[in-house]
Order: sequence, then C-alpha cells, then structure tokens
Amino acid sequence: MESSENKTCVFSPGRPITIISNRAPYQLRKHFGQLHHEKNIGGLVSVLDEIMCQSGGTWIAWGEKGDIPEQVGIPLDRPRYSLRLIHLTDLEVNQYYHGFSNRVLWPLSHYFLDRCHFGSEYWNGYREVNEKFAKAFREGSQDQDLIWIHDFHLTLLPSLLRRDRPNLSIGFFWHIPFPASPVFRVLPWREEILRGLLGSDLIGFQLPLHAENFFQSVEDVVKVPVNRDSSSINYDGRIIRVGVFPVGIDFDKWNDLASSPPLAERARELSKEVGVENIILGVDRLDYTKGILERLYAYERLLEKYPEFHSRVCMIQIAVPSRTRVEEYRTLRREIDETIGRITGRFSKRKWIPLRYLYRAFAIEDLVAYYLAADLALITPLRDGMNLVAKEYVASRMQEDGSLILSEFTGAAATLTDAILVNPYDIEGLADAIHFALCMPKDEKHRRMKQLRCAVKDKDIYWWCASFLKSLAGEKEEN
Repeated sequence: MESSENKTCVFSPGRPITIISNRAPYQLRKHFGQLHHEKNIGGLVSVLDEIMCQSGGTWIAWGEKGDIPEQVGIPLDRPRYSLRLIHLTDLEVNQYYHGFSNRVLWPLSHYFLDRCHFGSEYWNGYREVNEKFAKAFREGSQDQDLIWIHDFHLTLLPSLLRRDRPNLSIGFFWHIPFPASPVFRVLPWREEILRGLLGSDLIGFQLPLHAENFFQSVEDVVKVPVNRDSSSINYDGRIIRVGVFPVGIDFDKWNDLASSPPLAERARELSKEVGVENIILGVDRLDYTKGILERLYAYERLLEKYPEFHSRVCMIQIAVPSRTRVEEYRTLRREIDETIGRITGRFSKRKWIPLRYLYRAFAIEDLVAYYLAADLALITPLRDGMNLVAKEYVASRMQEDGSLILSEFTGAAATLTDAILVNPYDIEGLADAIHFALCMPKDEKHRRMKQLRCAVKDKDIYWWCASFLKSLAGEKEEN
C-alpha cells in the first residue's frame, strides 16, 4: 500500500470555492487574548479543509457564540481561506438544529416516522436560519466561486442563493439516506424542501437508490420532468444533474496509523487487558439509527445459544455522546444502560466480563488501537447513508485479518460486498452471523479482508471530492 506521504494533492478546481455546512472545520477558542484554531476530527472535514487551502475561498458554518469574530482567516503556509461563522441564538439552535434537523428530517430520512415531531415552530426556525446562511453568503462570496453546500440542515439554501445570483454554480450533497417518496411525502413542507434543493446545478447522493427516491419525490410532488437516462431534472428553465458519489475515507491515513509501532503495542496491551480469544467491537454515535440495542440483543442471544464462547469472547461497545439535549437520545441511553446491565449480570464470571461499554469520544489514535485489537467489527445500523466506521476498520487491518459484519441497510454495503451482510432487525440471524464470523477459517478471513481493503482504497475520500467537484465545475461549462 502506498504511503499517505506520496498521495498527490486533492483535486482543486483552480478557482475559489465556497463551502457551506452546518459544522465548521475548526473549533475557535480564545486563550489569553489569542485566537487558537483546533481542527475538528473527521476525514471529510480534513480533506475539504485541504481543498480550501489549495483553492482559497470561504467556508460558511455555524459557530458558537462568544467573543469569537464572525469572520477569521485560516493562517497556513498555503493560500488561506476565510471562515465565516454564523452565530445562532439559543432559540434558533433549538428550532433549526435540535428541532427541524434532528426531530424532523433526521428521523424521516431514516424511516423513523414515529420519532418525527412536525412542529411549525421548528419549520419557521429552520427557514430563518437558512436565510441567515444566505445573508452571510451575500456579504462575502463572489459570483465566480463554486458553491458546495452540505447536507440536510441547509436544504433551502440553494434556491435562496439562486434567487439573488442566477448564474452561480451550486452543488449540494445529501449525506444521509433520501427516503422513498411515500415516506418523504409525509413531510408537511415537502414541496418547499424539494424546490430548495432544485436551486442547485448538481445534487449528489450516496447510492443509486437515494437518487431514485429523490427523482420519484420530485415527480410526485413538484410535477416537473425527470430524465432518468441522463440523470437530470428540467426545472425553472434549467437542467439540474443528479449524481451518485459514495463517500470514502482517507485510506492511507488510517493504514499508516495502524502501521505505527506505538499503536500496535497499545492494541496488544488492550487485548491482554481484555483477556479473551476474540474481541468484538462496535463503534457508533449514540443514535437510535445505529442499531445498538438490536446488536446487544444479538450478542446476548449468541451467549445463550453458543455457551462454548463463554469466557472466550468479549464485546466492546463504544458509543460517542450525541445530541444529548434531545429527549429521544436520553431515553435511548437509559435503555442501552439497562440492557448492558442485564447482560453483564446474567453472564459475568469471576474472571470474565462479557461486555464493556465506553460512553465517550475517542481520539483517532485510540480508535485505531481498538480497530487493531478487534477480531470482529460489528457495524449494524438500522439505516445509514454510508457508515465510515466500517471503512476505517478495514483500512486499519493492514495485516489483512479480522472480519466485518455489516448491515445491508448501510450505504457501505453496496461496495463492501465481502463483508458478512446482515439484516440488523433479525436478532437470531445476527447472532448466527457473529458465530459464523468467529468460526471462519483464517484463509477465508484473509481473502475477504484483502478484497474489502481494495474496495475502500479504490474509492477513498480524495476520489469522492474530485468526482463531485469535477462534475460541478464542468456543469456550467457544458451549459
């Protein structure tokens, strides 16, 4: 495998870019009067930051209130870019982020209709914050910039920007699943959302299924011509392209970290501390879409059905705190705590704890140590746009060993076909899949992992960025 040091520069379109996202690439803190930049963890943020450092431009994102200025420069030795922060009131945060984004669009897109709260106050706050982002763009960006808007928090923004500057080149990427038309049409503001997105020149999705769901929703709601052969929509005198761009990870970064002797030693110490033949690992944000409870039920069923694995296996579940102000997430945490208590109480022995639960965020180096120590990764969301944890685990297995159990309802399942694909709702079947993975011969594990690593390396985060930006940059030239 090539080293990340030899990685060619990520594609830059040769002109300024404006990236607009809910999340900022940096946490800004003042310390003794000095402004400090701390990069947020995440492969996507890192690569987009690298693009911006090469091309210049502006990144517009939500920023915390306080004494941080609304616009700062990122001081690097390459062309700098401006970071423009949108300061939101507590009410705006509650209505736009905790409300409409996370209690309407998030559960709707993941088919959890019973968790949707269609409050008009949420919609009003969401609309007003999208207007606030549009105002920030008008104050600082140029017509010749490429505009790249990210995710479901900002669906109204493309049409808001288009309204004032019709010649902009606007790309939008929808990172989560786009639901089937009958599900999407439950949304009271379905037409406003679709017309907002149709202000784009290019709309990207993770899977062909998501793109097809979007096409069908546009046909059913907006009633405009859709051309599936050319993957385009004729709307408001323009042709909007729809593309599929599955997100990847920085394969070389994870592979190189896994090759580090200190991290390999840390993984050996972890394995020795746990003291079993096989470590099963789950890594997720604490979210009801991730299938953590169903996974715990399946592990409990494994211990009931295959007692020969008692004292030989331990499951480590890492759950990163998420959206702690939303009631559904607090309830989920209580349910997980109770389930873990029941399982450990039922099966623990004097020298064996069958389950370890770690409720906190981890640095990337610590995650790599867990990936190296784990003989089996159990990645079983109930629905997921992509799931990059599965790809991180694969990229960390530089010895081409270990096994991956992956939910068939993740975007990653479309390309990681050598994983053991499962229906996470089938508790009995998932328990049997864990048993199958633990008993798999070494040569079969090696064959599967080798293929998985090739798939992850072939379409990494650099490929994803280049594919989308080349498509967006070429759009206006062709028209």
